[in-house]
Amino acid sequence: DTAKWITVGTIDLTQLAVAAYVYQGLGEKWYSILIQLLVVPQVFFQFKYFLPDPVKNDVKYQGAAQPFLVLGILMTGLAVGHHNQLLAAGGL
Repeated sequence: DTAKWITVGTIDLTQLAVAAYVYQGLGEKWYSILIQLLVVPQVFFQFKYFLPDPVKNDVKYQGAAQPFLVLGILMTGLAVGHHNQLLAAGGL
């Protein structure tokens, strides 16, 4: 029972920490907000599928929540790229 909470906690806290870094470290406010918003449906699917029965619903959970995780990774990459563009242009 503890393992399933560690799993979802690790996923969610890591993404929220990245969102905080994107906001505080890079100054990319809007990308940070998008990353945070992409965590919301993941938490919904964690409570709907994963937490009630992780073994039975793992594939359903991964199919429903994984796209939001991947989009969050994409937003992080775009934030870093945008920040680097601003640095190169002398905008920061």
